[in-house]
Amino acid sequence: MTAAQPSQTNNQNLDVQVETLGQVRRRLRFAVPQAQVAVAFAATTAKFASKVRVAGFRPGKAPAAMIERMHGVEIRRNALDDLLKVWVFKAIQATGLNPVGRPEVESVGELARDKPLTVQVMCEVLPTLELTGYEGAALTADTIVADAEDVAAALEAKARERAEQVPVETGIQNGDDAVASWSITDAGADAPRETAEQRRFVLGAEHVPYEINELALTATVGTEAVAERPAEGTLTARTVKLTIHEAHRTEIPQVDAELAKDLGHADLAALQAAVQAEVDADVAKRNLEARRNAAVDHLLAQNTVELPSSFVDELVDQQLAQSFGHLDEKTLKSLGRFFQQMRVDMRKNTESALRRGLVLEAIADKLAIAPDDAAIDAKLAELIAQSPSRQERLKREYADQSGRDELRRRVRSDRAMDELVKLATFTEGAQKTLRAAKAPSPQELAEDGDLDDDHADHDHDHGGHVHDENCNHG
Repeated sequence: MTAAQPSQTNNQNLDVQVETLGQVRRRLRFAVPQAQVAVAFAATTAKFASKVRVAGFRPGKAPAAMIERMHGVEIRRNALDDLLKVWVFKAIQATGLNPVGRPEVESVGELARDKPLTVQVMCEVLPTLELTGYEGAALTADTIVADAEDVAAALEAKARERAEQVPVETGIQNGDDAVASWSITDAGADAPRETAEQRRFVLGAEHVPYEINELALTATVGTEAVAERPAEGTLTARTVKLTIHEAHRTEIPQVDAELAKDLGHADLAALQAAVQAEVDADVAKRNLEARRNAAVDHLLAQNTVELPSSFVDELVDQQLAQSFGHLDEKTLKSLGRFFQQMRVDMRKNTESALRRGLVLEAIADKLAIAPDDAAIDAKLAELIAQSPSRQERLKREYADQSGRDELRRRVRSDRAMDELVKLATFTEGAQKTLRAAKAPSPQELAEDGDLDDDHADHDHDHGGHVHDENCNHG
């Protein structure tokens, strides 16, 4: 904590004492001039006088003293609100601070028309960081390598890009897509206990009754199939009827010269060479990312980065609003622990991304990294190359000044990470194949399946988003 220091402004000669409390909290103390307090009292009293009726006086003509006696509490409250709205803003302006979140009025002195009004306000700002411990850091990063299986998997992925859905009439197999209608009727029952009309499903899927899957494997499209099932365990004997209206199978072409030509290559060797180059580029990118992440993680471990709590809350609320819209109390209650856990996880991710962004901005500032227009254009071209189908959308998204500023920030972050990598000394850690690096970790799989029991049977498309150095927009 540092001693409070005055900040002066020519605006009403307002003196503001600023007390620094850690990296992000600032306490402001100031006094609203007595003359401005009197003006606020007079203006508020006049407003009340114009609205209230006093016996023996025309509207707006009752003496101010009488109005104050009648509505003193309301007048004081309204006058105080008006003063704080104006003078908290003026005090912040006087300090040159750039607060994030809403300032909090901690205390006010006695409110009287013949006295200055003392005010104490707490506000939060983004931290100004002086980072250390990154030059000459000895770091370890995993190494990604590609073997023949990785190249084969990449070639297979190319083939899958040319996969086609072909109709199937007979010989239906698990994995085929089908549209069917069916019924299951218990012996002696007057009506089916289960029916489906024009249901689209994948053969072998767990949510389809096993009797339907078994019957489908022997069915012919367009012909009703019937099976009499004997009693099994707790199930009674039953009649199963199934009509498959249409069925399709995904056919993946062979990796051969024909596929190579279809993909725009002269022959199979040319396709293999192109895929090898793509795999090598992917490996290089992932190894760079591993070193970048190790360098940034080390930087965060060496430096304390406080975050403005109100700002984090605001970011999380924005993300939840984008995912869910504005939820009423009933809906929030129905989501229960699931929603609360989502908020906790989202806040954790937001804090992590914000800390990374802040330290990278600090490094970029210290190293005076200033991307030019050519670098910004190159970044946009890189994004388009990664997602060709989104070319027009990306061009629109980054066409205006705010979009270009976001690209500039991303280039600055990339270059800052590259500088951190250059300033560190790396030794190779564990070696992984490319396919192992792409596979989700056990922790990620656990997190994907870790839903509240009350919601495990529902689909939730939340689209939660954290703004970090990999973000595609502002």
